[in-house]
Amino acid sequence: MRFGADFDALIARFSPDTKRPLAVAVSGGSDSLALLSLTDEWASRHQRDLVVFTVDHQLRAEARAEAASVAALTKQLGHDHETLVWDDPKPSQSAARTARYRLICQRLQDIGACGLLLGHTLDDVVETALIRRRRGVRDATIAGPTLAAAAPCWPEGRDVSLLRPLIETSRLELRQHLQNRGWSWSEDPSNESSSYERIRVRQFLERHPGLRAISTQFVRDLLCRRVRDDQSLGQTLEQVRVGPDGLIDTGDAEISARLLTLLARCAAGGDTDPRAHAVRALIDDMNTPGDRQTLAGAWFQRTATGLLIGRDPGTATEREVQKVFDGRFIRASDTRLPDPADQAFLVRHATPPDQTWRELISERLTHIALCLQTEALHPVIYRA
Repeated sequence: MRFGADFDALIARFSPDTKRPLAVAVSGGSDSLALLSLTDEWASRHQRDLVVFTVDHQLRAEARAEAASVAALTKQLGHDHETLVWDDPKPSQSAARTARYRLICQRLQDIGACGLLLGHTLDDVVETALIRRRRGVRDATIAGPTLAAAAPCWPEGRDVSLLRPLIETSRLELRQHLQNRGWSWSEDPSNESSSYERIRVRQFLERHPGLRAISTQFVRDLLCRRVRDDQSLGQTLEQVRVGPDGLIDTGDAEISARLLTLLARCAAGGDTDPRAHAVRALIDDMNTPGDRQTLAGAWFQRTATGLLIGRDPGTATEREVQKVFDGRFIRASDTRLPDPADQAFLVRHATPPDQTWRELISERLTHIALCLQTEALHPVIYRA
């Protein structure tokens, strides 16, 4: 068995520097262990260093032993392993996911890795699609997670790409691969708990194989549409301009809810999206040049051609995390911020205290556009 994506092209696109290690997130479950197996085979052929991360969320007594088992296997394969411990455990899958990404991305910044491999499968995409559809999503974004995406945490996730080369491979195929190799995997009891929506969806599909087959084909078709939509959005992002003071100008780029969601997040310097209904309301209400609104920590102003977007000064914070000021600026020795008097009104009161910084928003948008435009790497399942 091989990766379900063109793995060589994927790594060349997102982690081309062979001196930098590749990072792999491995919990000890079947999906991530299969990813480790396949990545180990690839790394051996290409002489690429791997660093394997396991997160102990401290929510289960077995977690420490499972992390130790992954560490032992990783050492046997000849790779480095780190167990990261969540010191503020909460019994929530969403909170655990957020903590997991933050912990790993912080370490990736330390070791200089920019690609994090994840073992999401086609089963995960189908389950997510049904959950999102139940919550009212009707466009192609219900088909997720995607092959490549910018890390969801910021600024810890700066320049980090989440890579999922198995999203068109089924969990059954991966388990067969592990059985053929003689590897066993651990089972998280929460994967059987019907208190979680994802598990209820999974159990429902297991009881209705016919519906599972229909849903899987539906999601495969949506994945193709999602790739096209993401490609278009990435191209639109490339039309957006960011001034040296951090002011975003959409120019005459086509305004969409997805575009404004991304720009609001980046203008605010955080990692939280505005509510979908608020974005739609903003688009509907701002029709006259000069109209202004605030949304999710960002300030929008209508122009004759599009929108200007800046940081809402009322919510800006004078904080520096991971050497990043307010999620929008980094220290610079060769570039200086414009004099405050020359900065746009929208951002003048939400910039660093001195001029020894440069804006980071344009780099962030470029990275997101790179992740969105992965059409040539659309996964195809290969079998040996």
